[in-house]
Amino acid sequence: MSEVFRHFLTALGLQETTAKPVRTASTAHRIIPTNRSTTVFSGEAPEWSDYLEHPWSGRRDNRFEMHVAIDAKRRRMEFEPRNEPSIPWAEALTRSFCDLQIRFEKLPSAARVLNEMIFDNPSNAASGIHLDSSAGLPAYATREMRVNNDLSPAETRILVRTALFEEFEPPPDRDNPLERLGKIWEVLRHILLQLGHESYPRDRFTERIELTTKWAMVNLHSLYNGKKDGKPDANDAGDIFEKIFARRERVERRELFVRDPFFRLLSDLSFLLRERSAEGLWDTAAIIVRDYLDSRYLRLSIAGLMPAKPEWLEAMPVEWKSERKIKTPPPEIGRYGIIDDEDEDAWKKVRDPLQDIGYLIIGQLGMGQFGRVYDAINVGNGSIPGRVAVKVDRIRKGHKKEVIEAADTIMDIAGGLAGSPHVIRVFDAGYMKKIRSNYHILQIVEGDTLDHLIGIAGTEHASILRPTVGRSSPDEAAREFLKSLSGSSGEAWRRNRKSPRFVSPPQLGQIMDILTSKALWIEEVHHLGFAVNDLKNGNVMMSRRGQFKAIDLDSYSRIFSRLDKLPDFFFLAVSALQLVTRGCAWEKAATSSEIKELLSDPGTVERRLREIWPYGDLAVQSGGRVKTGDVTGFFAHFIDDARSGRFAEDPGQFANAIDRLIFLKRALSTEEMVLQ
Repeated sequence: MSEVFRHFLTALGLQETTAKPVRTASTAHRIIPTNRSTTVFSGEAPEWSDYLEHPWSGRRDNRFEMHVAIDAKRRRMEFEPRNEPSIPWAEALTRSFCDLQIRFEKLPSAARVLNEMIFDNPSNAASGIHLDSSAGLPAYATREMRVNNDLSPAETRILVRTALFEEFEPPPDRDNPLERLGKIWEVLRHILLQLGHESYPRDRFTERIELTTKWAMVNLHSLYNGKKDGKPDANDAGDIFEKIFARRERVERRELFVRDPFFRLLSDLSFLLRERSAEGLWDTAAIIVRDYLDSRYLRLSIAGLMPAKPEWLEAMPVEWKSERKIKTPPPEIGRYGIIDDEDEDAWKKVRDPLQDIGYLIIGQLGMGQFGRVYDAINVGNGSIPGRVAVKVDRIRKGHKKEVIEAADTIMDIAGGLAGSPHVIRVFDAGYMKKIRSNYHILQIVEGDTLDHLIGIAGTEHASILRPTVGRSSPDEAAREFLKSLSGSSGEAWRRNRKSPRFVSPPQLGQIMDILTSKALWIEEVHHLGFAVNDLKNGNVMMSRRGQFKAIDLDSYSRIFSRLDKLPDFFFLAVSALQLVTRGCAWEKAATSSEIKELLSDPGTVERRLREIWPYGDLAVQSGGRVKTGDVTGFFAHFIDDARSGRFAEDPGQFANAIDRLIFLKRALSTEEMVLQ
């Protein structure tokens, strides 16, 4: 079996077989609902929910206790023991960090990145940080913070999984510095990552992408001297660490860079070892890191709302006999995401042409006005993930084929938007001459569109086409918006997709989580020079791990003036209105006339919210930090500022509104912030 094929099987969680079919579906749905607005990057929601049930003092076991003393001015960090078992560890960690700093004296780019993570991070207080062990921690390490009533940090600590300290031994002094570093790196690298976190980033995902890029660079320069035979060339520290890691994970060392995600990341980022060119390649590195983090992202508040995947949407069983012989059953109505004979006919038309270019269809994920999206296994392209989504032109019985964007257009848009973590990735695109259809190869997002999840599918405004030139006046943008708003009946087919809603009505914090992601997405896209145009809940997804992803890039266009931003904010007003009112148990979906009435002035929106408000007295719940009127008033003015065009006129006002939303969301919480 080739290394590429072995990589595909590993990435998909499959094994080679000669008989028994292996299902590609995920494990049984076991999400525990939670209202905590906490984002982590490892583990599963039930594990974190169980962990967070313990009080602050009950999450540590007091086996290993240290104090991390950080002297930013002198660029020094020391680990001070607080109990007997911690003495050798504190000495070894301090010594190894000094060894690392000495090594980086000849590597100015790496030294700068390390200093930014540790010493230039304002969240690492001058008084230092407590480091404790925890037996029940779902990750190898985490950073937690308790807050005062004014949201200022009351206490910050790093917890390390107790088993990690127990498994390793502090290296002896007689070892040379690189040997010591290699033996302790599995512990030190997790601590360094936690020290790089900020207490209050504007967006946790964006912060983690930047931090992980820096962390990967520190790993590379600590363990490797350069590249050899196409992969990082290990120094003494890297040699020891790779052997330890391979033994722990029961993986052949030669397969680490193929099978383990962390080592694949280091291999993909090995160009950062070129000291002089690292700065110019930082944006490319961040995109690679974003892809690495996407599958790990877990937002507990939204993951707790996501429904289980319906049985009829489960992907086909796949029988792997060899690299070239893969068997699947035929498509069948009522299974694999196929609803009717139109779906089945479309599947049969595209199946063989897609397989010819290396993509095996195993399920239909969804359908839009212009395209169908399939779940597929990539068996022909080793440079992109093994499991992808494939979007093709929408084939309809008795109708002219609807066409998605051509390859050159979509790849130009996708390249420009790759820096936004809230936008789905497009890996490739092309044209299948055999059936005269366009195709896009996309990042797969396991979840559903927001319109289905909040129960408004088929009632949103009609789609609008991507404009080819900039808009000429505010009136033109307004007319386009109103025409689309009155055409919502054309999307009634969305109601027939049978997708389940959130498992329970979203609570206020969850609504604010989703709205924050939506606002950050629009801000990012505009900053990158693009307009969304067709902005609605049916064009964004929530993954089963709670991640927000904009999924339909066909409508995006370049921004030539502020006028091109206007439709985005008009539609944001409608989308936000549907989210906050539906989330507040507005059982009857709003009609176009109701939406227009509610958009007429902020007072109308606020009165409606107060009429249906189900969340109780927020002043009591938040200890006086937030009043109910603060939130209803914010929603009303946010929607009005979007609909009036004020956000398009003044990006700073939009940024301030996002900051206010984030502040209100955090002020509502009585939980400490927990990071991983």
